[in-house]
Amino acid sequence: MRIAVIGLGDIATKAYLPLLTRMPALELVLCTRNPEKLAEVAREYRITETCRDYRALVNMNVDGVMIHTNSETHAPIATFFIEHGIPVFVDKPAALNFADYQTLHALSERQSVPLFVGFNRRYIPLWQSLVVRSDLRTISWHKHRLNLIGAAQDFVLDDMIHVIDSLNLNGKIDQQDVQISVQRKGDDIAMINLSWEENGTLFNGQMNRLFGKTCESVSLCFENEAYQFDGFLRGEKLENGKTERIEMADWTDTLETKGFKSMLENWVSVVKSGRMVAQMKQRNLSTHAFCERLVRDLLPT
Repeated sequence: MRIAVIGLGDIATKAYLPLLTRMPALELVLCTRNPEKLAEVAREYRITETCRDYRALVNMNVDGVMIHTNSETHAPIATFFIEHGIPVFVDKPAALNFADYQTLHALSERQSVPLFVGFNRRYIPLWQSLVVRSDLRTISWHKHRLNLIGAAQDFVLDDMIHVIDSLNLNGKIDQQDVQISVQRKGDDIAMINLSWEENGTLFNGQMNRLFGKTCESVSLCFENEAYQFDGFLRGEKLENGKTERIEMADWTDTLETKGFKSMLENWVSVVKSGRMVAQMKQRNLSTHAFCERLVRDLLPT
């Protein structure tokens, strides 16, 4: 299978290429406008096929493309390849406004070409089996930053979208049902807290960009059973008055603990089959729609 990687910035070189190059069934093609960067990365990973114009990839027999360029270019590049019948993986957000995402989604459906959005936190191995349990009573997901306040669009679409999508387990989040608390510093956003109830489960998400350190934590509660995770490597199970330590095996690759490995395996299976499950497509739509409405409500009046 031939996969093209478009854009060779930090996310591509630090999160994706180290895993993609270890997948023996894949042949990679690199694409970026920067000739120096293209030569450097191709040499590092011993990749021989490259190009500087993504449009040239349609003549290079690629089976799928992965888009890791600036967010504002995601939608037009994805549109080009879907129109040519080539499955697309795109970093979040897939588009900077929901109208563009709807157009992309509709094109993908019309052409029967997969549009895969890269939400790695859907695949965290430490708790992946827990968040899908039907007896989940509460889930709390906090992702914080140190001294990084920002404008509403950057705050939500560049970062808090991870929290929102991670809590959007059923792809049904509705802003009318969500309680939203916001703290500002001048015109910038410092903290957002979200909470709502869905089918008897309580959801809470928070991002504080004036926290004491950059960190992420997840809490899951069932009946007389609870789990607390202070990151992707370890946590605790609390049951019957006892505490049991949970942790990934020694030497587990960091990119595996953060869900990238399982996500890429899922992406490859989507390219092979040419199909995505309906729930994943609905979740992508719902997350992008909610983020746009949240940004709109946060803008100064």
